[in-house]
Amino acid sequence: MTDSEIAKYLQRIKLNQCKADLAGLMELQELHAENIPFENLDIIVGRKILLDHDHLFEKVILKERGGYCFELNTLYAELMKWIGFSPKPVLGRVWLSNPKGTPPRNHLAHLVELDGKTYVTDVGFGGLITRFPLDINVSSPINDKDGLVRVIPFTDGQLMIQRKTEKGWMNQYSFDNMDISPEDIAISNYYMSTHPDSHLFYHRIVGRNTSEGRLGLFNNKLTTRKGVVRDHSKRVDFGQEWIDTIEKQFSLTLDFTDEELSVLFENSDVSEMNNE
Repeated sequence: MTDSEIAKYLQRIKLNQCKADLAGLMELQELHAENIPFENLDIIVGRKILLDHDHLFEKVILKERGGYCFELNTLYAELMKWIGFSPKPVLGRVWLSNPKGTPPRNHLAHLVELDGKTYVTDVGFGGLITRFPLDINVSSPINDKDGLVRVIPFTDGQLMIQRKTEKGWMNQYSFDNMDISPEDIAISNYYMSTHPDSHLFYHRIVGRNTSEGRLGLFNNKLTTRKGVVRDHSKRVDFGQEWIDTIEKQFSLTLDFTDEELSVLFENSDVSEMNNE
């Protein structure tokens, strides 16, 4: 990234400067998740999800859109490298909704080594995303302002990120500290953005952290959360009300054509279940 691009990126996440230490990484992850939303709307309208620098920078920074894990965490890694971190990509298995079988490796996050410790950092998970980096070798819970989160040993040498909720510890995603290639990332990105079995292929999902919790839009249900507790929810009709909500609540300006908007709002009787 050029110095000019970095300045625009930092302005987008409302960060003046950042040091390559744990405090800097914590602030970087928190502000990123608050100011750049998770969203999969390009997938819904049929746009190809590209992970090259020029495309991601134009979409997320210049056009002030959001993205999903492969987009946000890919660009985030570039910013971390410029600051002085050395992020290592890892692919995770998402365990939300208690899948019956073993889910595929379809989530991108990064590991960062600092002062002899290894942290997992992530700005693209959505839902009950952790606000702060987590030491992967410490199983004791930490409070990340939304409540308790932890990393514990899981099967086959993997590690599992969990969030404490009213129902107990909830699995988020598992990962292992193994080398992956750009081709591994490309294959997972292609599957998640094009395959009919991908939940991102059907559901319109937008979400961002707030100072108190999270604001999420799942299809046409808008929910606010304080910590891990849902505080309020309401229906948002597809069409102009939906677009206005995107602009006002998430500070997103959609750059879709009329044809793409018609695709975005077709089959508007989709499920209103909410995982944001």
